[in-house]
This record gives sequence, C-alpha cells and structure tokens, in this order.
Amino acid sequence: MKILLVEDNETLATLIKIMLEDEGFEIEHLNRGDKALELLKKESFDIIITDIKLPGSSGHDILDFSIKNQLGSIVIIITAYGNIADAVNAIKSGAYDYIPKPFENEVLVNTVKKAAKFKTIENENIQLKDFVKSSLKPNIIGSSVKLKSVMELIEKVAQTDAPVLFLGESGTGKELFAKQLHFISNRSSKPFVTVNCAAIPENLFESELFGHKKGAFTGADKDKTGKIKSANKGTLFLDEIGELPFETQAKLLRFLQEGEIQPVGGNFAEKVDVRIVAATNKDLKTLVEQGKFREDLYYRLNIFPINIPSLRERSEDIHELAAYFLQKYGYKHIKLDDKTLDKLKNYDWPGNVRELENTIYRMAILSKGEKLNTDFFMGSRGNVKSCLLLELPEDNFDIIDFEKNIILKALEKFNWNKKKTAEYLCIPRHVLLYRMEKYKLH
Repeated sequence: MKILLVEDNETLATLIKIMLEDEGFEIEHLNRGDKALELLKKESFDIIITDIKLPGSSGHDILDFSIKNQLGSIVIIITAYGNIADAVNAIKSGAYDYIPKPFENEVLVNTVKKAAKFKTIENENIQLKDFVKSSLKPNIIGSSVKLKSVMELIEKVAQTDAPVLFLGESGTGKELFAKQLHFISNRSSKPFVTVNCAAIPENLFESELFGHKKGAFTGADKDKTGKIKSANKGTLFLDEIGELPFETQAKLLRFLQEGEIQPVGGNFAEKVDVRIVAATNKDLKTLVEQGKFREDLYYRLNIFPINIPSLRERSEDIHELAAYFLQKYGYKHIKLDDKTLDKLKNYDWPGNVRELENTIYRMAILSKGEKLNTDFFMGSRGNVKSCLLLELPEDNFDIIDFEKNIILKALEKFNWNKKKTAEYLCIPRHVLLYRMEKYKLH
C-alpha cells in the first residue's frame, strides 16, 4: 500500500519512514506542501500523512485538494500546533484522523494500520460495485452498420433528459436498448423501472403508475408507491406504450409536462425526477389518426425516436448472436459451420432476435457432438421465390402433384442422396422418407 508522507522535520520523517516500511508499507517522502500537491496531480496514493504547517502549502491545502479532486486517498493529519478545534475541523473536512505531536510510535503505526484496513475494505467495495454494475450491463451483440448507427444515437441522447421512443418489431430487443441508454446515462446508479403496458388491467393502470393511498378504493388496504415514484432520479421504461388506456394517457401527459404525480386518493401532488423511455411495435401515428392515442402525448414521446432494425436487416450479426446464445446456454463446444449459417441467414426471422435465441437453444439441445442439429429448422428465405413463377393457373392448382414434383427434382439434383436432399429442402430426413413413401418415389 502506497503512502505519501509530507513532513518538513527530516528527523521525524526518517523515523516515521523506517517504522512504516518495517510494517510493509511503501513510503514516498516530501518536505514541502507545494511539491506534494504537484506530485498528487501525477500519482495516486492510498494514504497521505501530512503535517499542518509546511513550506509552500499547508496540510489543510493537501486535504482540500484530495477531497475536491476525489483522489480517494485517506488523509491523516499530524501536527505540533494542534488543538481540539483544529482536530474537529480537520475531521469535518474529511480527514481520517488527527494525531497531535509528540505521539507514541505505536499510536501512529496503529492509526495507519487501521486506515490501511479501511482503505482495503473501501477498495473491495468499489470493485464489488463495479462488478455488479458490469454484470448488469446490457449485452448488445453485433457489429453491423445498422446496429452501430443505433448505438451512436443512444450515446448522443443518453446524457440528456429527453424522452426516447424505441420503435421496432417484436423481438428486436427494444428493452435491452432502453437499458443500454439508462446504463450509459448520468442516471445509471438510480433505478431502471419497467412497466409492460400490455400486461396491466385497464382499471389498475393509474394505481400502478401513480400509486394510491390507503382506502382510495376497495382493496386498497395500504399505501402503494407507483412505478413513476419508484423510478425517481432514474428511468421509467414504458414497454408497449401503444396499449396505454386513453384515459391514463392524459395523466401521463400531465406528468411529462409538470414533472409531478398525485396518487389515487391523494390530496397533494409531489415532484419527481424521472426520465421516460417508451417502446412500441405499433404505428403510433396511425393510432393517433384512429383516435386511439393522444396526439399531444405522441409528440411529447416522439422527441427522439430510435428505430431498432429487424434481424433480417442486420443478418450479418446472426453469426455473433448465434455464437453468443450457444455460450449463454452452455454449448460453446458446438461449432457453426458455413452451411448452418447460410440457413440461419436465409430465413426471415419474423420473431427477430428472440426467435433466433429460442431456435439456437432448441437446436443445441438436439445436437450431438460439435455440430448444431438443424434437422427440424424449416426456415428459408428467397429460395422458393427464386425458382418459382408465382403466377397461379386460372382453373385449379394440384398442390399434392406440385409437392411430389419438387421432391422428385430435389432427389434428382442430389443423385437420390436422401441426407443431402432433406437438408436442401430444409426438412428432417424422416419427413423426406415419409413423403417418398407417400408418393411412391423409389
């Protein structure tokens, strides 16, 4: 542990240095306060031991510099000019302890040992907080141009308090991006509260958002804190905002305008500081035109819209995502070959990243060895359209005869290799064998 000793009495400084080095501490000694301030701008120390009266700058100056610049150093004051008032002021200013001269050697050594133990615990707490924070950090996978564009927009708006509206299909990860926005904002140490607007009964919306007082309605047997107040100083994420009841929309708008809430059954409004982030897979503008969503609320939420691309719009991220999901579920030994990746990339993914995750998990469960089992995966994109003229005949269309001929052509393409034919048609091998038996293809 590094200690900076600032003492102009060379004899005393030598004695202190010897004592503390014997205890295993690393000591740097300076005899001037101004030199100490210059050094503290360049180097960090766990503990600072300083006299009050020094050439250049005082010990109080060193203490103030450490506090104002958040150096994280524990400061111990030693002086021959001490009195009770100085001791109290030093402690109030942030000093760990105050030792008047002359002092017993054991007093100084024990004080430094206690300070070192305190510093160790403090460092462990900081590391633990960093670990918890990093473990809660949203893990957004991908390096596509469209994804990078979204991340750039999030970085730009994160440090503001502007409402953000995430738009995109179901399964694109809008909540994950909302968490990313919160995580890199200046509200990251405060709550991130999620409200799924589609999951709350209409008659409970107001109570869920704004809270209620005891006796406000039947069943309200105690006060309840609403989601908005729970998110005070942090971020409130309103998922599926298009499902918000029309009556509740007016009260949410008032909160956005005034920054205050009034619980159901309450007589007074109270100020809260909450950032609103919303998400929807619906076209809010169309809902406005249909009279299902308030126009004024729409424009209030739509200050900074961010469109989350569908998975088919960033198919180049599928490799990274699939590898991540395999690792997430404990199948990192399974390899993704080019043929498998082509299958994954040639599918539309209507359920987006959520569907990809579930698909990878199912295939991994069915896999043996290091190869991903894609037998049950039926998805494809473009293959059928590229080989068919999508003009149906005027009279009738024999779909059974059509399927028989498709299977026959595929078998001929691969010289009747059933395994390759099944893979090409994206069907399990046993399904192909059943179809061959049904249509008497031998």
